[in-house]
Amino acid sequence: MTANATATPSGLKLTLVQESPYGFEETLESLRNTIHAHNFRVFPDRYLEEGLTDELSVNTKQVSVRFCNFSDLHEALQIEPQVGVLLPCTITVIEDDTGKVTLVTGNVKAMLTLFDNPRLTAAFKDLEGKYQAIIDEVTL
Repeated sequence: MTANATATPSGLKLTLVQESPYGFEETLESLRNTIHAHNFRVFPDRYLEEGLTDELSVNTKQVSVRFCNFSDLHEALQIEPQVGVLLPCTITVIEDDTGKVTLVTGNVKAMLTLFDNPRLTAAFKDLEGKYQAIIDEVTL
């Protein structure tokens, strides 16, 4: 996965970007199915610009897939309640004007640098692996 965007003080990029070899709709459907297969609950998709512009101007080729594993969430919140504001349970699928499709998500490792909590880091190691597996399955 290619790192992109602003870096944290530790030098890690805040977002991860991976190009998909498939079309927009195929990537989106594969992402939803793969998230389900990894034991996450998928919530209704949202357009990235939803609520920021009128509904006729929203770019329908920028869709955020939101998901959660409540067991993982509960474990993380028991360790560090403030982590709830940073949970990256979203992967956004974007098709640009050239037809290139990318997946963008928060970098779990980078988010963990904001907390000095080894227990939280250990708990999120598994989550980081799940995110990487999902992205790999969708884009390979």
